[in-house]
Amino acid sequence: MQIQNQQKVIDWKDHEFDGLYDEEYRRHSLIHWTPIEAAKKALEWLNVTRDTHTLDIGSGIGKFCSFGAIYTDGQFTGVENRLDLIEVANSINKKLNIKNAEYVHSNITEIDFRNYDSFYYYNPFCEYISISDSIDDSISYSPEKHREYEDSVIEKFQDLPINTKVVTYCSEKFAFPDTYELKELKFKDRLALWIKTK
Repeated sequence: MQIQNQQKVIDWKDHEFDGLYDEEYRRHSLIHWTPIEAAKKALEWLNVTRDTHTLDIGSGIGKFCSFGAIYTDGQFTGVENRLDLIEVANSINKKLNIKNAEYVHSNITEIDFRNYDSFYYYNPFCEYISISDSIDDSISYSPEKHREYEDSVIEKFQDLPINTKVVTYCSEKFAFPDTYELKELKFKDRLALWIKTK
């Protein structure tokens, strides 16, 4: 099935969009996948245009990228270290005839952030420090891994040019470099816009 009317998809509620996924993935939506209203605000803050290339760090089943690719003309790349989740994301691309979103099967430490203009960060390493609510059993509890991956992202953010935009969701404890300033908050302060200013 291919959905030709993208406006219809944009107007969907979360339960409708999540209905595209099998139950084994849909049941994680409340905790692990971005709500559509949060995604809309994030895309607005990132000022996504046809010339914008946004990286979703830890893209999971690709809900943010898929919706962003429908809602805007921008290019989206999701990086995810679980191949089965990338396969799910690609199946949604095919189902919705999405051409401007792609997924990379990789560890975040291997990604060159300089290839992207803006970034989305939804607490992608939380499963390493959580004792429940995991997507699957492929990730073991490891605060060391959590720290390693967060430190890698922080270092990569530090190397980006001034005016780089990053939107975070449910990531209030993420330690941005002091070269970034918090500019906006929404959804009970869970959604945040950070911009590199120096």
